[in-house]
Amino acid sequence: MSEKKNWYEIKQNNNIGYALTFLSLKIFPTFLMRLLAFPIGFFYWIFSKNARRVSEKYFENLAAFQNKRIRKGDFAKKTLFHIVSFALNLVEDVQAWAGKVNFQKVFWRDDDVNDLVKNIDSSKGVLLIISHVGNAQMLKALASAGESGTKRKMSITTITDQNISAGFNKLLKEINSDSAFNIVNASDIGVETLFMLQDRLEKGEVVVIAGDRVSAKTNRNIEVDFLGKKAPLPYGVFLLASLLNVPTYFVNGVRRKDFSLKGEYDMFVKKNEISFDCSKKEREERISECASSYAKILEVLCEAHPYQWYNFFDFWS
Repeated sequence: MSEKKNWYEIKQNNNIGYALTFLSLKIFPTFLMRLLAFPIGFFYWIFSKNARRVSEKYFENLAAFQNKRIRKGDFAKKTLFHIVSFALNLVEDVQAWAGKVNFQKVFWRDDDVNDLVKNIDSSKGVLLIISHVGNAQMLKALASAGESGTKRKMSITTITDQNISAGFNKLLKEINSDSAFNIVNASDIGVETLFMLQDRLEKGEVVVIAGDRVSAKTNRNIEVDFLGKKAPLPYGVFLLASLLNVPTYFVNGVRRKDFSLKGEYDMFVKKNEISFDCSKKEREERISECASSYAKILEVLCEAHPYQWYNFFDFWS
C-alpha cells in the first residue's frame, strides 16, 4: 500500500517546483511556460504514484457525491488531467506574483464582493478564508499589484505555517520585492498574537488564512461533510474567526476554463453569515456551522471545476 502523506510532508516538493518555474519564466515567454505545463504535468503524473492515488480517491468521492459512476478505465484520464491542471496552476501562481498576469482577465462575480470592498474602503478590518480550490495566491497578488478594485490599497497579514512555507515566502520576495506582506506564523498564535491581529484589524487591515489544510502541530480539527464523507478542517481557523469577530469572507479565484491558455479567472466572494455575538456555550456550535458553510462552498466549486482541486494529499484521512 502507498504511504499516506499529509500536505505539510509534500509542501517542500511544491516549493522546488515554484523555484524552477520562476527560473524558467526568466528565460521563456509566458505563453510558452503555460504550454510547457502540459508535458510537465504528464511527467509528474507518470512518476508520482502518490499524486495519482489521492487524485483517484478525490474523483471517487466526487462521483459518489454526484451519484455518478466512473468506469475504471477513465480514472487514468481524470487523474492525468487533474495533475496537468495543477501544473498550470503552479505556473499561474508565479506569473501572478511576477506581474505577468493580465489582471483585466480577472473577473469579480456579482456576489458579496461589493460588501467586502465597502468594508475595506471604510477602513473596517476583515478576515478572508481562502482555499486550495483554484488559485490560492491570486487575491494576494491582486492586492500587491493594487488591482483588487478597492480605493484603499489592501494591507494584508497572512497567517501561515512558517516552518513549512518559509521557502515559498522567500521565493516570493525574489519574484517581486513589492509583494512582501506581513506574515504571522500559525504555530505561534497565542494571546499576544490575537491582540496584535485585532490591532491591525482596527486599523482597517486584512487578515488572510487558508481553511482547508489541517495544522502540522495539533490534531484538533473539525469534522465536516465534504463530498459525501467526513473530512477534517483546521479547528484553529474557525476559532480565530469567532475570536476576531470581524466581517469574514470565503474567497476563491477559479480559472474560468480548467485548461484554458488564456488565464481568465473568476473571483468568488461569499460572506460568512454565522454571527459570533453569542455565549461561549453557543460559540462551539457556531464554529462548526461556519466550517460546514465553508465546506459547502468548496463542494460547489469542485462540482463546477473538478480539476481545480489542488489538495494532493489524503484529505479525508
